[in-house]
Amino acid sequence: MSRDFAPVAPAVWGSRSFLSLDSDGRQLMLFFICGPHQNSAGCCRIREGYVLADLIWEPAQYRRALANVVAADLVAHDPATEETYVKKWFQHKGNIPTNKDHAKGTMKIIEHIDSDEIREIVEADFMATEWAKRTFDPDQPDQPTNVIGGDRLANTRLMRGGGGRL
Repeated sequence: MSRDFAPVAPAVWGSRSFLSLDSDGRQLMLFFICGPHQNSAGCCRIREGYVLADLIWEPAQYRRALANVVAADLVAHDPATEETYVKKWFQHKGNIPTNKDHAKGTMKIIEHIDSDEIREIVEADFMATEWAKRTFDPDQPDQPTNVIGGDRLANTRLMRGGGGRL
């Protein structure tokens, strides 16, 4: 599910990491931030073919730009699942959950991230937000026990019934 609105803060143009990228890297980063595949968790599966079609690029151009964006530490990318997370996603005003329902919806998206490594990064960033803490704090009564932050094994794709890729 993509979003109807995706803010891009003007501060991106002051980011040393962003400015270190060439024009392809900058275009790809903006695509990851506000492209048609993005969601409220900042992590989505963007298959190479989608990027090539959306940006009208050649495979080598995409792979080079992706390597540069990853090297600049702006995204986490898992080539096995083709999932990409925009780092520091929840530190930007338009991406922060604003109520419990928003937090719960974002949690559902996070729970479906196939990459264990990326899901752990997203979970940690998400749980640092005010509404994630208010909604999923294990010290609060009447909270579900199988939420993010619980047993790492229970949150793996296999234990959630996702199995491996075929």
